[in-house]
Amino acid sequence: MTETTISTKNDTLWLLGVGAVFLLSLLSFSSYNAVLPAIQAEWAMSNSQAGVVFSAYLVGYAASSLALISISDRVSTARLFMTGMGILTVGHLLFGLFATNFWLGMLLRFMAGTGHVAVYIGGIQLVSRRFSGRRRGTAVGLFISSGYGGTTLSFVVMGFLLAQTGSWRSAYLVIVGLGILAFLLAFLLIGWAPADPTLQDVTTPPKRFDLSILKERAILLLIIGYALHTAELYLARLWLPPLLTTTLQNSGMAELDATARAATLSGFMFMLGIVGALSGGFISDRTGRTAGSALIFALSGLCSFIAGWLVGLPIGWLITLGFIYGFATAADTAIYSTAITELAPPERLGSTQAVQAFIGFTIGAVVPIAAGGILDVVDSAAGWGIAFGFNGLLAVIGIIAMLSLRRLPQAVKMAHGRR
Repeated sequence: MTETTISTKNDTLWLLGVGAVFLLSLLSFSSYNAVLPAIQAEWAMSNSQAGVVFSAYLVGYAASSLALISISDRVSTARLFMTGMGILTVGHLLFGLFATNFWLGMLLRFMAGTGHVAVYIGGIQLVSRRFSGRRRGTAVGLFISSGYGGTTLSFVVMGFLLAQTGSWRSAYLVIVGLGILAFLLAFLLIGWAPADPTLQDVTTPPKRFDLSILKERAILLLIIGYALHTAELYLARLWLPPLLTTTLQNSGMAELDATARAATLSGFMFMLGIVGALSGGFISDRTGRTAGSALIFALSGLCSFIAGWLVGLPIGWLITLGFIYGFATAADTAIYSTAITELAPPERLGSTQAVQAFIGFTIGAVVPIAAGGILDVVDSAAGWGIAFGFNGLLAVIGIIAMLSLRRLPQAVKMAHGRR
């Protein structure tokens, strides 16, 4: 066995380990979404308030990205990753133990979101530095797919546990326990490494939130695409389970049973996002980042325009579309995460990722709330069609942004010239 073969094998095992950590740490991410009808009824929340509690997590993610601008290029990536893991885990634990109303739920999900961004950005940097060339997109795609594995498996597990216990809180705390195991595994695998000597010296003035990077039109268009993808993804993640619940109730199923069944179905639907994220990275390595993302936007947008209008039809129609939807809304994630490492100046990679995260998750936080507002105002079956149709419009704008990026000279930096 050659030294190169051994190195490749070690890299693969390391990637699988980091992927497992990411999967377990995000098992709690979708637990709120999975049992939203039960929590919404218990806390007497409107659709808009339910959207705010969900989006508080994304706002926390965006706010934390501002802090990362001043430290992400100055501290060890391992320390960044581990700190994020700790905050993320504690936030979910406190939510499961103490969240009893709209305000507490919102604040504790905000806390969890602040940790998530450090895990996500730190993880992508760890993977990108370990893998280079044609393997990078696939490696980043595998890491991100692991995260989707966690966010989707939580739907399935929450659905099962809710059906068994009848208590969303008990189910939530079981899943949080797995997140604690993920933190311990991460410490063993990554450790609390000392600062990398190649990082900026601590005496260097810290970076401020600087939007000047957006003067680079290629980066601006890429971040627009990422923001629209994030908004589209999280609108679907929050409101597809209640749409399934409503459709199941229309067929005569009791509310608790419908909620549990919808959570399980949603989990299997969004589980295809694991395949989608990995496939998107793999395909974009070969066809180009912009072509791949535009095609995926077209597919997810079509699903959005159709989904909400299926609420009055037999459940089989929505289930079939939901599996396609789950694949499409996640398939382009690795594309944006990889492309930003190719377009950003190396010395500003961390801060550029933070700007991308801030803009992406700020837009992503607003859109699910807006959809909830539509459902509050249009209190009929048509509300579902309009809310999801709004998601489809985001995909159309995303296609325009990606095709515009493809025409720029800077696009040649992506995917080894494939744009």
